[in-house]
Amino acid sequence: MSAEAIGIGMIGMGTVGGGVAELLVKEAATYGKRVGKAVELRKILVLDVAEVPEKDQAILPNGVLTDDGEAFWNAEGIDVLIEVCGGTGVAYTFVKKALEAGKHVVTANKALLAKHGIELFGLARANGVSIGFEASCGGGIPCITAMQFGLMANQISGMYGILNGTCNYILTEMTQKGKTYSDALAEAQELGYAEADPTLDVTGGDTAHKLAIMASLAFGVQVTDDQVAHHGIDGLDLKDVQFAAELGYDIKLLGIAEQKEMGGGVSVSVQPCFVHVDEIIASVSGPMNAVSIVGHAVGHTMYYGAGAGRFPTASAVVSDVMNIASGWYGDAFAKMNIWTDKHEPVKLVSKEDQRSRFYLRFDALDVPGVIAKVTTYLGEKDISISAVMQHESDEGEFTPIVVTTHDARQGDLDAAIKQIEALSEIDGNVVQIRIADIPK
Repeated sequence: MSAEAIGIGMIGMGTVGGGVAELLVKEAATYGKRVGKAVELRKILVLDVAEVPEKDQAILPNGVLTDDGEAFWNAEGIDVLIEVCGGTGVAYTFVKKALEAGKHVVTANKALLAKHGIELFGLARANGVSIGFEASCGGGIPCITAMQFGLMANQISGMYGILNGTCNYILTEMTQKGKTYSDALAEAQELGYAEADPTLDVTGGDTAHKLAIMASLAFGVQVTDDQVAHHGIDGLDLKDVQFAAELGYDIKLLGIAEQKEMGGGVSVSVQPCFVHVDEIIASVSGPMNAVSIVGHAVGHTMYYGAGAGRFPTASAVVSDVMNIASGWYGDAFAKMNIWTDKHEPVKLVSKEDQRSRFYLRFDALDVPGVIAKVTTYLGEKDISISAVMQHESDEGEFTPIVVTTHDARQGDLDAAIKQIEALSEIDGNVVQIRIADIPK
């Protein structure tokens, strides 16, 4: 990189790209003072210049915006490539090309890193450059920097994150206003918090991408997106939201990664969880994100803020650019062994061997002996009950019964549920939801 200036090229000019461009242009003088050299946005590649909003085009100096790929890649003086076009197709090709050409990369693309991160980090190292990716997880929250550098003295035992603002908004509307899932989703789409096709968000896939990246950093292992089991909120019943409130819990879609012993197995999963209302993370509402990280020395830490949006995400992108421009980040990237290309493959704890407390709900015929049969099946699998709740009903009718358990092995619970569902007095399937106990 030049001692006088650092040149920036960017691919994509959507919501986040527009925010990045605005910050780089309007705050150029401030950023130059902070890193000791000019930070210059020199070229932006888009699919079609005509589709870029006029308000975003007006921000840019003449000649910066182009839809000519050859002109972009032949532009002189580009030291850092910002990738904000998304996806794992074209984005992968462009990022790989930039790294091979000796350019640093800054990306907000969690899907790309969750799938190809091991390869791309190794490629960056081989070519003497680095990858900044703070914006890939948690939007504007500096949780990646915290794990990379701020918590380096710790052995991390657990992470518990609300990492998708769409889902958190929907769940907030369901828990605080009693809306159904479909009504809350429709409102989220109207307000721009949810995509027209919200599948990746509401099924937990987006959170799984982020958790793979964060778990890799936290535990020093290689975790890919296909190793993160995920279950979303799209099947959540308002009944369970109401029962949660009666029991003193809120419901959050959590990405959870845990390593109980140093060097031991790692469990990674995404699912709706009951979180006690006294937990700080239970109070995170609307489209906001939060991550709790537990270290053996520091204890419980928490990071909160906007998980998406034009300027929160752009803030993280530009911060990575400045860290690279200052020189220290590239040096750290080259010398330290905290990125996934230097890690061993993860040893996963099987789903059956994961342990937690659980909430169960089933519709049972209101006749004598049903609860006794259920408790017997649970007891035979060494599952202890912490509470049972049943509303008054007419004898002989089906009524919902709620059971909460003490700590139990998932495989044992699944076996007991199979027996419970086979009872003639039980109608339909048993609903199970994890109760998340976040270490203090």
